[in-house]
Amino acid sequence: MEVTTSAANQTEYPAGQDPARWRVLIVLLTALFMSLLSVSIVNVALPSIQSGLGASESDVQWVLSGYALTFGIILVAAGRAGDLVGRGGIFLAGIAIYSISAAVAGFAPNAEALNAARFIQGIGAGLLNPQGVGMIQQYFRGPERARAFGYFGSTVGIAVAIGPVLGGLLIRLGGADLGWRLTMLVNCPVGLI
Repeated sequence: MEVTTSAANQTEYPAGQDPARWRVLIVLLTALFMSLLSVSIVNVALPSIQSGLGASESDVQWVLSGYALTFGIILVAAGRAGDLVGRGGIFLAGIAIYSISAAVAGFAPNAEALNAARFIQGIGAGLLNPQGVGMIQQYFRGPERARAFGYFGSTVGIAVAIGPVLGGLLIRLGGADLGWRLTMLVNCPVGLI
């Protein structure tokens, strides 16, 4: 029988029975939501970014592609690293990198700085996302695992679907220049929490 240890009270629980597992899932799903929202929210912000920063077509394409590229490249290696050295530390490093780079992106003075921040933000997202799957495997068993993965899948769908709507709302509220910055900064409070 596997035994896990809860950091909160150092009591040992059988695998899949840690009472903190549902709180862990909420944190994981919130971080996943945040990182996937960044893929779809930027789609509607691209014209505002281009006009606000005087960016070229190429610059604007890299705002989305740079994030997706680094996110995808890091995923497999980060998942394996989580297996070898522990998922919690890599998850927290990913959240920190992601949140700091989101703030840098939101205050970017030019397209080059924005793209550099988005590349780094993709690295943070690539670090934190595979840890979620591993932690669900670690903390849940049987029907609870299926339910946890159901919540995981729902979170993915909702994040990707709501991104353009939220992006459009933020651009409408903030105007062309401030609105696109809000699409980057919206993740910072979540990362801090």
